[in-house]
Amino acid sequence: MFFRKVIYIGESDGQAIYVNVEKPRDPLAAPKSKLLNTEASRGNRKQIILITSFLIAFSGVMQLFPETRLFGGVYGYGTLVYFLIVWFLEGTLLLVIVERALYKNVKLAKPTSKENFRRAVDTNLIWGNFGDKKVTLGKKIFAWIFTVFMALMGLIGPISVISILVFNMIGTPIGSEIITLSFMGILPAAAVLLLWQNNMVRWFMAVERYRKNRYNKIS
Repeated sequence: MFFRKVIYIGESDGQAIYVNVEKPRDPLAAPKSKLLNTEASRGNRKQIILITSFLIAFSGVMQLFPETRLFGGVYGYGTLVYFLIVWFLEGTLLLVIVERALYKNVKLAKPTSKENFRRAVDTNLIWGNFGDKKVTLGKKIFAWIFTVFMALMGLIGPISVISILVFNMIGTPIGSEIITLSFMGILPAAAVLLLWQNNMVRWFMAVERYRKNRYNKIS
């Protein structure tokens, strides 16, 4: 099966909390990786967005002043090889870091309390995109659309850059746009991350199943 059976839910009491999607009533806990820090991630996310926006804006502004090119040479097939290597390295690095942060000790996971599961759900960064902490049809539709969109972008983005480079840019001067293009490897990595490592759709499904099982048990 392509998707994980045991998925990351969040943090609670210094532990990483997981759930087996086939056994939603039984949350699991494992020692938290040193790379996993939800509170720090809240601030880091803003910094990453600002840095990425700055690089894109800088590249766009530099296109308005071609006489101030910071890069020499022209695009060639060697540039294509450069892009492929850089994309592979940055994508692999991102996935390895996230994998170690979320799932480093998952094999050590043991059953934990329902309270730990509840706290892990409530503190997950996914809720930061919404006004409340309820699993609704609207949220699930949003999760599906966002996941499919990122998966398509992860595939289309690099292919489009390669096509444009081969058919339109070979022999043209290298400009500051190479900075933005060099970060395109993040797109396929983000697609893999959202499908395999931290799937929002499956997270909502796991939380919904757990809450339904809990309410059914109470009633």
